[in-house]
Amino acid sequence: MKSLVSAVISTVVAIVAIAYYVPWNTYSERKPAGAGVEEMKGQIETMFLASWRDYSKYGWGYDVYDTINHNFHNMPRDNRPLGWIIVDSVDTLMLMYNSSVLYKSEFEAEILKSEEWIGNVLDFDIDAEVNLFETTIRMLGGLLSAYHLSDLLEVGNKTVYLNKAIDLGDRLALAFLSTQSGIPYSSINLRSGRAIKNHVDGGASSTAEFTTLQMEFKYLAYLTENRTYWDLVERVYEPLYKNNDLLNAYDGLVPIYTFPETGKFSGSNVRFGSRGDSFYEYLLKQYLLTHETLYYDLYRKSMQGMKKHLLAHSKPSSLWYIGEREEGLQGKFSSKMDHLVCFMGGLLASGATEGLSVNEARERPFFSLFPDRQNDWFLAKELTHTCYQMYNQTPSGLAPEIVVFNEGNTEQNGWWQSSSGDFFVKPLDRHNLQRPETVESIMFMYHLSHDDKYRQWGADIASSFLENSCIDCDDLNLRRFTSLSDCIVLPTKKSNNMESFWLAETLKYLYILFLDDFDLTKVVFNTEAHPFPVLDEKILKSLSLTTGWSL
Repeated sequence: MKSLVSAVISTVVAIVAIAYYVPWNTYSERKPAGAGVEEMKGQIETMFLASWRDYSKYGWGYDVYDTINHNFHNMPRDNRPLGWIIVDSVDTLMLMYNSSVLYKSEFEAEILKSEEWIGNVLDFDIDAEVNLFETTIRMLGGLLSAYHLSDLLEVGNKTVYLNKAIDLGDRLALAFLSTQSGIPYSSINLRSGRAIKNHVDGGASSTAEFTTLQMEFKYLAYLTENRTYWDLVERVYEPLYKNNDLLNAYDGLVPIYTFPETGKFSGSNVRFGSRGDSFYEYLLKQYLLTHETLYYDLYRKSMQGMKKHLLAHSKPSSLWYIGEREEGLQGKFSSKMDHLVCFMGGLLASGATEGLSVNEARERPFFSLFPDRQNDWFLAKELTHTCYQMYNQTPSGLAPEIVVFNEGNTEQNGWWQSSSGDFFVKPLDRHNLQRPETVESIMFMYHLSHDDKYRQWGADIASSFLENSCIDCDDLNLRRFTSLSDCIVLPTKKSNNMESFWLAETLKYLYILFLDDFDLTKVVFNTEAHPFPVLDEKILKSLSLTTGWSL
């Protein structure tokens, strides 16, 4: 099956789509594809600052912000802040500060303002239950990347971020002591250190959640020379793989829930969307970050399993997509795909080239050692194209949260159908949360191929956000952006929340898309788009930071 799928994928021809660009100050006058790079950077900076200024004016310091009504609240029960928006966004401020022509001084001022708040106001000694996964990827990841960029770009005081990261990391690390297996419960009280089981799903933990903590804690171990962080996050893998015979019984694919006490799977739902996605992401990214080859081997096995069990293409246009097996690998195939799955184009491309341009990678010995790398590259292009079409074929130019691809006999039930007929959207899935996964893959595909069509696609999506998720756009002092409750109708229906990943991920990836010479061999993004430097192999060895388990 593997060779058949590989052969099919390698013959796929990528479809080139034409995109257009809309300047900030008008929606009636479109510019042709190929607008200047500096102009696009300026547009994305302006979009970011519109959201940031509005948050700073009306919701500063709060975790959750309603951009329509200017309402806000914090997530912990005592209403003290976790820094959900500020910490998640500060490294985007730093990247834009480093490259901005128009707003450099404003970005610097906002970095220092955020740093002062993080250092003097933010306090993680909170008597409240927080989600281990979300707090790790957003807050710990954001602090660590801010430390890295503060040091690299010589902006701000890097020790503020590292000290706060150590404090938070120490509190979160206690969650790994909650079970004999080493698999943590889903939540932890930041003050008491008491870990709390998932309140639903029979207490099972999300498989993706406890396998998407490793980059953050391994980088923290590297910075602090404290191996304990490293060992704690590695412990989760051995029971997961061995107690489920994961490589043989599941072909490297994981059901989305796991009992933390035993490491045994709960249920059989296999998907690359929510609760499954970043398990696969962190296998590859641990290899790219720390050079541990075991994780590349495990990633390879999972990708082979995905091609065997979940890969399909739509009718009539043969859009490649990754479906689901809700009743196990031998169960019925579902053509449903979350927008979350759209990270896979960038992941497959990164795994194929290891951050080099594809032309450079093809000249390296490692590329020919694994014939699947070439197949992965073709599939990366096809999946990214599919995800772009999820934007391109809607009236608003923005993608819904979930689509169902046309298998030829798909029950439509009055669902909205795309212009090509290749996918449908159910009534409850028409919302757009300003998610980053498609522009993430577009960014990777551009920098790894240098094909300008990806910049055109990114400009198209940016212009659609500009046109159809903006509030009070005609007023320079009031304009801001928000999520949508319906992206299928025009005018779009606005929701009352700005997700932190709009600032932390979506606009960051769009911005990096228009940076020249961004070296992906030197940086690895965590699942919340926080960039970490590739770790030095000699230092890792000197600190005995190496893989502590095997199959």
